[in-house]
This record gives sequence, structure tokens and C-alpha cells, in this order.
Amino acid sequence: MTRRSFLLGGLAAVAAGGCRGPAANVNPHVVSVWHPWGGTMAPAFRRVCAAFERAHPGFTVRAVFTPNDLSNNQKFFTSVAAGCPPDAIFVDGPQVAEWAERGALEPLDHLVRAAGIGPTDYFTPCWKQCEYAGHVWALTFCADPNFGFVWNKADFEDAGLDPERPPVTIAEMDAMADRLAKWDDGKLKRIGLIPWAEYGSTNSLFTWGWAFGGSFYDERARKVTPDHPGVVKALEWMCSYARKYDITKIAALQAGFGTAEQNPFYVGKLAMTCLHISGIDEIRRYAPRLRYGITYIPYPPGGEPHSSWVGGWCMGIPKGSRNREGAEELLRWMCATNEGTIAVGQASGLFPGYRRSPCFAEVRNRPGVGMLYKILLETRHQRPVMPAQAYYMGALQRAVEAALYGQKTPIQALRDAGTETQAELDFILAGQGRRG
Repeated sequence: MTRRSFLLGGLAAVAAGGCRGPAANVNPHVVSVWHPWGGTMAPAFRRVCAAFERAHPGFTVRAVFTPNDLSNNQKFFTSVAAGCPPDAIFVDGPQVAEWAERGALEPLDHLVRAAGIGPTDYFTPCWKQCEYAGHVWALTFCADPNFGFVWNKADFEDAGLDPERPPVTIAEMDAMADRLAKWDDGKLKRIGLIPWAEYGSTNSLFTWGWAFGGSFYDERARKVTPDHPGVVKALEWMCSYARKYDITKIAALQAGFGTAEQNPFYVGKLAMTCLHISGIDEIRRYAPRLRYGITYIPYPPGGEPHSSWVGGWCMGIPKGSRNREGAEELLRWMCATNEGTIAVGQASGLFPGYRRSPCFAEVRNRPGVGMLYKILLETRHQRPVMPAQAYYMGALQRAVEAALYGQKTPIQALRDAGTETQAELDFILAGQGRRG
């Protein structure tokens, strides 16, 4: 038994008593979709669905909130094995290759041909993250330019720095961070930067690793490369902050970090950080008087100027979707039409992956958002497209933490992560073979 058939066939036993009734009884005008958004994004996505329904009289979208993370999506795989998946599903960019390799997604080659869309219609990383083993498996719904680099102008003034002059290089940022650090009786009260806290330690390593000129995967050789010299230098630099400011004191400062109005960047506890596109709306909501600037991520000599990478959600069609035609129209409209991508942008504040969307004509001049659009135009990277992505991210997280706390040297931690991940990747590829 191949590993793919084990993963899906084995789950079928768990899914006893699953879906009943022939596909012919499915209402073709009702499209079910599982989405990952709770909180403030939930009503935003409902507005996008309502716009689809207005554009398709007689259609109904049944949107179901279903939590999604890179490490465990048992509910989804069980639904596929049982033959009762949703008609469409949101899939994180790094999951696309893995879900495709497991046989959990339908290829979208027919949809792409019929819609007349191709790589040039999308930002390059947005297309690349959805293409694997010669097929297209998803379409990018939203493109996150990771990240904009932001600084608190009031903190800069307090430290005697020019509030209108952000750092361009790593050396400038380090010098500014030293002046921005504020101590009180041996306790850290403000820090200039925490380079491993940019939306998680793994995403931080991707962010700074690429800025340092690193590479994480050799696609042709199918080899992970976390010990690339640029990545090693990035982690060594991250560890320098853990030593200089004492990681235990940084952790104590972080323990007092709040959310919403008490976000540490808003209240003078964290002077510089990386900002996700959703952070622009959060600043408008929780700190409208905040004086801040946004620019490109700093880089070192020999590194990559204006470095960034694309994250964001994609949409796919599960294997066994019982309303394939309706699901294809939902994906096409939301991810590859002017009307749909405008609806996505207006409702959610997110950028479409569809680079031809007219919504960009409006956002390019908006404060903060316009800079993120410039970053998106220049971005070159996406997380590695390979079917052990979840494992890789876990291994990188363990590597960062081991290095930060001095349990391993950066080079040893990254080499160990590479050895572990390569073994997993080789096992997957040998056990399942390539789809084609």
C-alpha cells in the first residue's frame, strides 16, 4: 500500500457512516466551502460570498468556518476519505503541494485552460505556490507581502533618532536598536526589535534568511537547504539579539505584551517590527493616532535589497467534490476575475493574488497600504513548494529555538533540521511517487 493510499484509505475506516446519497442528488447551485476565518474576517468573507451570490442569481454559498493549520487537518482528510468533502476549500500556500501529493486535491488544469488564465495573471510567487508536479492545484485568493518594516516615530524621537529616517541596512538597524532599548533597574522596558517574533520563529527565519541572501530549498534537486550560508548568517544574527539583550529578559518583557489597543508596538514597548497587511487595518482600528512609518526590510552587505515573500490563502477543490462545476465557478470568480477580486479587496482589506485586479488602482495610493503594494510588486519568494512543508516548518522552529537558547550552534541546529526534513521528504516522495 502506498503512503498516499494509507493516509486517505486508512482514514476511510475512521469515517465509517460518512456521506450518503449519489452525487446526482446534489444541488448544482449550492456550493459549500470551508474557510479559515473567525473573528473580524468572518463577516468580511460572508460579504464576499454575498457578492458572488448577487453576481450568480440562484446560487447559494454555504460557508463553514473550519480551523486550518499546517500540522494537522485531520477533519479535512477524513472528509475526503469518506467521500463527503466540501465542494471547495481554503488551503494555505505551503499546504498545496502536500495536499496534492496526498491525493486530497483535484487538479485545476481544466479550470485554468477554460478561464484563459496563466502565470502572468498572478504575482509570480502566488502562481508558483499553487503549481506542483506539472499541475495547478489551487488559485491564490489573497497575497500577503511579508512584510513591511515599521518603526514607531515617537520611540525614535524619545531615543534621539530622526523619526523620518528608518534603517536601510542591518548595521543601521542594530545601532538604532541599541539606542532604542530602555532599561529600568536591570529590567528591559522597551526593545528596538525582536527578530524571532515576526509572526512566529519559522516565518521570522524565512524573512531574515532571504534578506541575508539565503535559500531554503533546491527545487531541481529536491533538497532542503536550511544550512545555506545566508540562512546561517541570519540565524547567527538573530541569536546575537538573544545574547545582547538576554533572552530571559526579552521573554519577561514579552510576557507583558498585550493585544488590540495594548499592542507593544503601539504603546512604546517594541519600537521596530515587521507588519502584515492586516496590521494596517488594526492600526486604524486600535491606534489611529499612532505615528509610524513603513518601508522595506533592512538587509546586510551581500544580502537582498527589498526582500520579501508571499504568504496568503489559496482556494482548491477537494478530491471527490460533489459539485465540481459550482466549485470551479466560485474559485474562478473569487480568484481570477475583476469583479470577484474587487469584492475580496473591498470586503477584507487583503490584496488579491490576481495581479490584473482593478482593485490595485485604488490601494496603491493609500497610506501604508501603498507601500505594501510596492513590496508585493517586487517580491520574489514563497515558502518551498514541496510535500513536507509542515514538517519543515516544525523542524525550523525547533532549530531557531535551540539556537536562541544556546542548546545548539546555529549551524548545527539548521543542519539537524535539514537532515530530519530531508529524510521525511525522501520518504514521502519514495512512498507516494510523483503525481502526473
